[in-house]
Amino acid sequence: MSLLSYSVFDTVAEQQSFLKAAEVLNLTPSAISHSIANLEQQLGVALFIRDRTGVRLTLEGKNLLPHVRAVLNSEERLKQEAAHIHGLEKGLVRIGTYSSICIHWIPEIVKSFRRLFPEIKIIIFQGGYEDVVGWIKSGAIDLGFISLPAEENLTVTPLTLDPLLCVTPKDFRPQHPDYVTVAEIKDMSFILQRDDYMKETKALLHKHQLSVHSQFYSIDDQSIVAMVESGLGIAILPQLVLTKNYADVGMYPFKPAEYRTIGLASLKKQYLSPASLKMYDHILDYVEKSGLNNLNNQ
Repeated sequence: MSLLSYSVFDTVAEQQSFLKAAEVLNLTPSAISHSIANLEQQLGVALFIRDRTGVRLTLEGKNLLPHVRAVLNSEERLKQEAAHIHGLEKGLVRIGTYSSICIHWIPEIVKSFRRLFPEIKIIIFQGGYEDVVGWIKSGAIDLGFISLPAEENLTVTPLTLDPLLCVTPKDFRPQHPDYVTVAEIKDMSFILQRDDYMKETKALLHKHQLSVHSQFYSIDDQSIVAMVESGLGIAILPQLVLTKNYADVGMYPFKPAEYRTIGLASLKKQYLSPASLKMYDHILDYVEKSGLNNLNNQ
């Protein structure tokens, strides 16, 4: 079994298509098919289910993929260590994040990092919280932005506290002009996100033992704000999501204050490549210099 065959397996799993994998790897579709067939024969298991819509991993394929990615990641770390010995700053960093971080933090992080290390390639994956955690655990990404608390097998560095705000239709009048309490919204209709996108909202509702009345679910932050603006309900969203929001809605902090804690996660830090370690340190430096580190203010 060769590293090329592992790379083909990983790319087909990511692209869910032999044709797209061939384009990414600059190989012919027949070469991709032949490589997968040989790998399946050597491993003695079927890796993919093939149908008219493309290909998807079998259960055996899903179980083997993290191990294949571990091999590929080790090879990448080896190359980067060799480049580091020769004084070269090269490599690849894969970062997983959710929408608000991707919009408001990632552009400046990538831009400033590239000024320092122009030869290091950066790939960004965007998804929900569970997506990011799954990508870290499977080896698909090196670093991921998540909300705490995190799973025990992840290494996480807390970065900042992001206040949770109550987003209301413009005609909503809170009992106090500058904030809302959980008690005064307990009987209102909520606009919610899909479960793996609403970790903080679920935690707040569970903490205060609130029953949710909702007829609307969305996974897009701006869609939620638009539905609130139309008077269909209220929402609970992190302040970062609402940065540069121009919708005609009310936005109120909670009293007592509620937060989500944003953290930077990875597998064990010693497994990170030199390029990933540089990005790790760069993100921490960005948070500090941008005045985002408010962890000691609470």
